[in-house]
Order: sequence, then structure tokens, then C-alpha cells
Amino acid sequence: MGKSEEALARLHALDRESYHLEKAIAVLQWDEETYLPSRGVEERSEQLALLEEIAHRRLTEPETGRLLAGLGSTFDNPRGDEGLADIERDFLRVLRRKYDRAVQLPADFVAAAARAEGLSQPAWAQARRNNDFAAFLPHLKIMIDFARKKAEFWGFGGGARYDGLLDIYEPGMSAAEIDAVFAPLRERLVSLLEKIRRCSPPDTGFLNQQFDTEKQARFNRRLMDYLGFDQDRGRLDASAHPFTTTLGPHDVRITTRYFPDNLLSGVFSVIHESGHAFYETGFAPELRGTCLADGASMAFHESQSRFWENVVGRSRPFWEGFFPVLQETFPGQLDGVSAESFCRAVNEVKPSLIRVDADEVSYALHIILRFELEKRLISGELEAEKLPAVWREYSREYLGVESETDADGVLQDVHWSMGSFGYFPSYALGNLYGLQIRRKIESDLPDFDDAVSRGKFDTLRDWLDSHIYCRGCRLEPAELLRKITGEKLSVIPFLEYIEKKYAELYGI
Repeated sequence: MGKSEEALARLHALDRESYHLEKAIAVLQWDEETYLPSRGVEERSEQLALLEEIAHRRLTEPETGRLLAGLGSTFDNPRGDEGLADIERDFLRVLRRKYDRAVQLPADFVAAAARAEGLSQPAWAQARRNNDFAAFLPHLKIMIDFARKKAEFWGFGGGARYDGLLDIYEPGMSAAEIDAVFAPLRERLVSLLEKIRRCSPPDTGFLNQQFDTEKQARFNRRLMDYLGFDQDRGRLDASAHPFTTTLGPHDVRITTRYFPDNLLSGVFSVIHESGHAFYETGFAPELRGTCLADGASMAFHESQSRFWENVVGRSRPFWEGFFPVLQETFPGQLDGVSAESFCRAVNEVKPSLIRVDADEVSYALHIILRFELEKRLISGELEAEKLPAVWREYSREYLGVESETDADGVLQDVHWSMGSFGYFPSYALGNLYGLQIRRKIESDLPDFDDAVSRGKFDTLRDWLDSHIYCRGCRLEPAELLRKITGEKLSVIPFLEYIEKKYAELYGI
């Protein structure tokens, strides 16, 4: 074995250790969100802090830097020596990025941030239950401070701090680039929303009843089977906020939440999170257990969850095939309702307070609202104490609705309690990626709608596997989008889809 092969073998061994430590941390975080007793929070935060510090120290060992440099991988040339195999050069690029980011963060800072996050998330969950923003405010201020310092450690100072946080989730994307995309998106969506408001809404009265939550849970497991998710490789549980986490290549956990008076919330959360799970279980075997076993970006990840939730799950063909199962699950409650009527109801456009329950037209406006607010929070232009009032102001301006409680307003999302500033734009960017990809899918699979109506998703999953999932994060997001579609990011496919769909539904 030559020196290059020895160096690569050692780097892969170090990467496997980091991978396993990250998944051990994910187990504790998943448990904290699902089954951890309330009095176990403080101890859990200490456990997470210790593991985060160990993982950070392991990743930033001087040996890792020496091995990377010895293979020609530098900040300016992360893919290393040209003589290496392509997959190894991709491995070096991703590991170099992780190493460069981690080595700039002091180990005690990483531990302190993990400890703070371990306390912040349950504090948020309790504050949301109690509609008590004041109780969460101290934790929010701490998480904002950690986010700012993290960006500064990475060399993003002053007005550029938010760009540093964006780069965690969407490599290479800046706030200015997102502004340029969101401006026309907001303008066209607000215009469409105004047209829809002048139209007669669909009948949704049959949804205004109580649906047993145990039956909802049974239905959603059947729904996962119907979509083709292998439940031997994951499980479904309940949490305060729906999420997906990966504990291993054959262990992907999904959560949702159930409300007796809101049947659709749990249903579409499960479809959404299943989209994430398909991505996580679709990485090529040679990538599993390595730093390449990840999505190209969070926006690409959200492109899949939003694609499955909306393009598939809110389509007429989907409910033509699966609505009888819903009727069977709730005997007597949906009698006399047609699949067509149900489909119109689940596509009702009615600007709401809650992002995860928002319709396709108003959803991106929820994201733009959060994007604008967190930019101001990170820059210091907006004080955290004033956030609830400014949230309500933006909600009136963007969506035409205003929350009466902070639980339905500023406290509704888990992200800021985790310090995940810069994450929100991924959802709207994911919509844009997803609809550009949809054009290519429909070109390659002309019987797409017919297959959906018959519940035949294997061809679609195979296409997504071969074009997106199997590649992991071997390509940067912009490069992956071009490879799939031949195009750069554009708002046009999404706007054409949304305007055509809702013009037909509302007779505009």
C-alpha cells in the first residue's frame, strides 16, 4: 500500500469515528424530543455537551489536517491531488470543509453551545405549551449569541455574519442571492393570494370534526407503507415539532404530531418527513458511514420533502388512489365525500398562522417572514425582546393574519431553540429546486400521474435514487441542480406550477 492509500485509509478510519459519534449524539437528541422525562433535561444537556466536545476534538486532531494536506487537500484546493479517484476527491472536499469549520471553533465553545442547546429546546417546548415567550427569551438570547460568535469564528463579521450561518445549510449561498430570488417570489405569490381571496373557497366542512389520534397514527403507518418506506429501516413517533433524524444507514426516525381537530396536520407531516427519510436511506452503499452520506444541502433535502408532500401528496391522482383507505380508517366520518372534494379541501388556500400547516401558495411567505426576522436578529438590528410584536407586524403584512398568542406566532418553530439560524430559507429554496426537478421527472416519466393514482411509486423512487439520493453530498447544490436539470436556480418553474394549479382549482 502506497503512502496515498495509507493516508486515505487513515482518514476514512477517522471519519468513521466522527460519523459514529455524530449518530450517538443524534440518538440522545432524538430521545430528548420524544421520550425523555422532563426531569432528565439537565443531565441530558451535560451528556450532549460531553459528546459534542469529544466529537469536535476528534475531528480537529492535528493528524487530520496533516493527512489532508499530504493528499493535496487545502482550503483553496479541497479536492486534493488530481491523480486520486473521483469519489476520494469528493470525500476529501467534504472532509476538508468539515475540518476547516470545526478547527476554527474552540472545544470549550462547542461544549458550551451544546449544553445551551440541550437546555434551550425543552425550554422552548414548555414555553410553547404555556404560551410564555418571556420564559424562553433568556434561552433565545443565548442561542443568538452563540450563532453570532460561531459566524465570527469562521471569519464572517458584522453584516456578513448571517452569510456564515447560511453557508452551514446551503453552501455558497448568500443573503443577497436569496433576496434576489425571494423578491419576485413574494411579489407573485402575494398577487396570486389576492386573486384567490376573491374566489369562493372549497367545501372543507367535513374536516371540522374530531378524528381519533390513535386511528390517525395507524393510518399514517399505512401511509408510509403505501409510499414505499421500509419501516424495518425506521420508525414513526410523536414530538412537539415534526422532524426526521438519521441514526444510521438503516435507522431513520420520523416524528409527527396529532391533533384531534386537525386531521391534515399529521398526514402531511408524515408525507413530508418520509421525503427526508427516502433521501437518507437512498445513499449509495459506498457512501454509507462516511461524511458523503448526507444531502447536497438542506434546500436539496427540503426539495424532496416538499416534493413528496405537495407535488405527490396534494395531487388529485394521489387521493384517487388512497382516499378509500382514509375513509376505511374513519368509518362514517367521511361517507359521501369524494376523492375530488377531499383533494380540493387539502389544497384550500387560506393563509394560516402555522407554517407547517400552510397551503402551497402562502407557505413561502412564512419562510420569507422568518428569513427577514432572523437576518435582523443576527445583525443586532432587531432585539429579541421585540420579536413577538415585530412577528405580528410582518405576519399582517405578508399573510394578512395575526396570531393572538405567541404559541401560534414566534414560538411555533423549534429551529431557533436549536440555534439553527439560516435554516429557514432552505424550505422555500427547496420548493424551487423541487419544481425544477419535477419538469425533468415528467419528461423522463410521462406516465407519472397514472402511476401515482395507482400507488406505484417504485419508478419514481428509482428515478430519485439514481439522480439525487445515491450521490449523497458528492456535488455542491448548484452543481447537482445543473447536472439533473441543465439549469441554474430559477423561480419560474415553481411559479408556473403554482399559478396554473390554483387557477384551475379556483377558476381564476
